[in-house]
Amino acid sequence: MSKFLLFIFLFISYPFFSSFSQYGYHKDVLKFSHTFQGGSARIQGIGGASVSLGGDVSSISQNPAGLGFINRKLISIGYGVLGNESTSSFFGETTSVKNNTDNVENISLVLPIRRKDNYFSSGIVKCPDCAKLNIGISYSKLKDFSDKKLYRGYNDYNSIIDYFLQDSQGIPLSRLASETKIADIALLQEAYDHYLINPDNELPGSYYSFVGGFPLQEEEINTSGDINKLSVSMGSNIRDKVYIGVGLNFYSVNYRQVRNYRESSFEVLDNSDQWVQEGILDYLNLLDVHSISGNGASISAGIIIKPSDNLNVGINYESKTSITLEEELYSELESKYFNYYFEPEDTILRNVVSGTGSNFATYKYKSPSKITIGSSYFYKKFGFISADIDLIDYSSARIQSYDFNDFSENKEIEKVYKTMVVNYRIGLEGRFKNFYLRLGYNVLGDPEKNIMDSGLTNKINRKSLGIGYLSKTFTLDITYLNLNKKSRVSPYPTFSDQPIAEFDSNFKRLVISLGIRINN
Repeated sequence: MSKFLLFIFLFISYPFFSSFSQYGYHKDVLKFSHTFQGGSARIQGIGGASVSLGGDVSSISQNPAGLGFINRKLISIGYGVLGNESTSSFFGETTSVKNNTDNVENISLVLPIRRKDNYFSSGIVKCPDCAKLNIGISYSKLKDFSDKKLYRGYNDYNSIIDYFLQDSQGIPLSRLASETKIADIALLQEAYDHYLINPDNELPGSYYSFVGGFPLQEEEINTSGDINKLSVSMGSNIRDKVYIGVGLNFYSVNYRQVRNYRESSFEVLDNSDQWVQEGILDYLNLLDVHSISGNGASISAGIIIKPSDNLNVGINYESKTSITLEEELYSELESKYFNYYFEPEDTILRNVVSGTGSNFATYKYKSPSKITIGSSYFYKKFGFISADIDLIDYSSARIQSYDFNDFSENKEIEKVYKTMVVNYRIGLEGRFKNFYLRLGYNVLGDPEKNIMDSGLTNKINRKSLGIGYLSKTFTLDITYLNLNKKSRVSPYPTFSDQPIAEFDSNFKRLVISLGIRINN
């Protein structure tokens, strides 16, 4: 292919390939709305199936109608320890890494405001038909972003420099060489300043690289942060048959991902088909930092009905959550040469470190609303079985901002996400005297249509096993949770032979809750 035809092809293709370098805000739907319920160790032990159960501090955030079952003051605190191991496969090499974190899972307080026994100056008047009103406040962790991934391997097909080259073709040299950082090409400007890409003087807008070797590629990805929910709810009990409740929920979002990508040991094939060191570039290191934080609120309302003494039926509605988010993105590039003499500029290249500067954006994310329906069946005093389903239209999520094209992002949401996704939970609790054994299974459905048919799924299955002890004054619950998730990461896109690291991650969590029961 002649240089002219190559230039025309790359110039036409440039808008398509440059879109890869932009952050897709439609991905926030998966990041911020694909979450488990959280709650006390007891409720997590039965897979989170609690919308019809009632009587637990988790009702404050999951169905406020359940507060109507509570007959005394309750104080509860839960603590969790998370451990995960991630194993990667990248160009035939396998790498494993472990990560551990711990944090407070749940803090809750329930206070009776009005009891069925009405108090007058003359004493206590029994009023079985009077409504009972309880108020509760609860903090719970919905999602822990803590994760660590690592991969490495020799790439015999391309380098990130090839990505810089394909993304730079067609950009005027005046923009690429500008001292002013331009947000959409800031990283390419850094690559130009580091001599990783250089202008072709014979064809304006075309670029080449004198580094031709194939590198050892490795990347460490550290993710931290969480989604927390603070709920203030009221629940009432009418004749021990109908329970109703309303709640106000406040969300806080903190997300941070640091990607440290490195290429080194650049090699070429010699005349005898042996891999040897190229001897031009020692290594390049690319640090990417992406942070998002914000707050939002929603309202919820629920009802639980007891058609019989051993059957509960519940439903809860939570409105869309409007979250105002602030985002920061920046990159730092380091390149170290073997004192390479670059003849066109009569200079010796050694070590260079520079950054793109921070890019900021403010936007609003409106999560989809959620309807939860469930039922619980009690077998005498020996235990129960409980099941829930969530109905969610993920395609109804919306993004609004003046800092980027939110119209295209909302169109992408409608294109990528399903109009109806069902999450389901099922749990068992068995009782022997003051001791309890629990089993649970929780499934988050895949919100994406998988229109690209990547072979991966966002469906998550989480299993739980728990034990508990109940006395007149306190409760102690311990739950073990386990889930596996497969994922893929690519450091950069290319025309072909895109490098892809495949991960198999195992997440284990131990949650302990202590509850204090106060009779007056």
